Formats: sequence, C-alpha cells, structure tokens
Amino acid sequence: MSPTSFNLIDVIAVLQKRSKSILIFVIVSMLITIVTLFIVPKYYRSTTVVIPASPALADKARLFNSNIQNLYSFLGNSDDTETLMGIAKLDTVYYQLIDEFKLVDYYKTEGENNNIKRKKTIKLLQKDIEINKTEFNQLKIVVWTKDKELSKNIANRMIGIIEETEQNMWKEVYQNNQKQLDESIKDLEVQYQKISDSLSINTNAFKKEMLESQRQSALEQIKQYQKSSNEIKLAIATTPPALYVIEKAMASASADKPNFTVDLLIVLFASIVFAMIVALIYERNQTN
Repeated sequence: MSPTSFNLIDVIAVLQKRSKSILIFVIVSMLITIVTLFIVPKYYRSTTVVIPASPALADKARLFNSNIQNLYSFLGNSDDTETLMGIAKLDTVYYQLIDEFKLVDYYKTEGENNNIKRKKTIKLLQKDIEINKTEFNQLKIVVWTKDKELSKNIANRMIGIIEETEQNMWKEVYQNNQKQLDESIKDLEVQYQKISDSLSINTNAFKKEMLESQRQSALEQIKQYQKSSNEIKLAIATTPPALYVIEKAMASASADKPNFTVDLLIVLFASIVFAMIVALIYERNQTN
C-alpha cells in the first residue's frame, strides 16, 4: 500500500478493517437523528394556488353591452399575477393576519408594546409564508405553522385579503367617479332651476327660445349623468372576482417537517460516506 494514496484494493481492505467502527458511527448518528427528530417542533404545510382574473372585467361596460362582454378574457396575464404578488407581500396584509389570528401570542413575541410585538411578528410570519409565481402564471402561497388548522386558515384568509384589497381598489375608482358625477348633477340641477326661473319671467320671444334650448340641454346632461351614475352603482354592487382559486388550502394529515423517512435516509447516506472518508484518512495518516 502506497503511503500517499490508496488503490481500490487498499480502499476495500481499509473499509473491511474499519467496518466495525464505521457501523458504530452510523448507528450512533442514526440514533441521535431519531432523538432529534422527535424533539424538534413539527410543522404543517398548507398550500393554495390561484390565478388572476382579468382587470378588464371591472369595466362597467361589460354589464350593458353583450358584444363587449365577449371580448373579455376571464383570466389575467403575467402582469396581473405580479400585481397579486405585490399585494400579498404588503405589510398591511401581514398585520391583518397577525391581528385576526392572534399571531403575537402564537409566536410568543416579546416587546415593549404591542406595536413593537406586531412589527417583530411580521418578520417571523414572513419566514413561514412562501409566495411564488409558477411557470403556469399562477400564484402559489405556502404556509408553515406548528398548527395544521392554523396553516390552512392563514393560507385561505390571505387569498381572501388579497382579493378584497384589489376589489376595493376597483370600487374606490368607481366611487370617486360617482361622487364627481353626483356633484355635477347637483350643479346642473341648480343651473336648470335658474334657467327655469328666468324663463318664467322673461317676455322676449327670442330670449325665451334661447333659455328653453339651454334648459333642454341641461336636462339632457342631467339624464345622461344620472344614467352613468346608476351604471357605476351597479358596477360597484357587482364587483367581479379579482382571482380564481385553483387549489384551496387543506389541513395536512401529518407533519410535513421534519420528514422522518427522507431525513433518516439523508443522515444514513451522509454518515456512511463521512465515516468511510474518516477511516481512509486515518489509515493513511497511520501509514505515513
């Protein structure tokens, strides 16, 4: 046997010679791993998958023109998925989850006051939530907690908050438009009344004709604005979905972390390889 290297026969000989030590090391490693796996906390995973709805569905014209309805796709594009991801990662979403599920107590977060506790809890919660965009343009949310029901509830509620947030954005735009329309209607009604008052006291035929034309124009505008206002009210009342749930989060039947079978196989393989390498190095040092 060379003092600087091993050939295959030497390797086999060394491994046979040190087989007992290798076996003891592997057994000890496996026992330590088994004890550790029983001690470490069990984590449960819940996964939900959604796809974005097309923002074009929020257009109020879809309610009043069947031809336009046929032009809209129900599904959003990649940019719409990015929008959902952006909403999902907002601190306001995490704060809402923290308050609704009392996660400060769950994580046992310490702090001088509740605001500091909530801020620290956000960082802990973010570590337990995975938000990804899949190759199929889907938004995938994975939640890990020590309570399988909590994982499921957080994942499903998070989707609900995302949808509510985007729907409220659409509603806010329409509500602002409706407010402006209602103010314009009030101004036109005042203008209409003034014209009517002038028309009742004016005796000049030409001027009466002009005033009547102005009054009719104001009346037509009022009708048009009222129609638009009613359409917006209907659009607000029938806000379309912001997303479609492909896979609803379900509670895990058993703990997902640690995975006993996988972890034990990894430790078994790693301990065997490590023990063999140590045995060979030790033998070469002894030889040298």
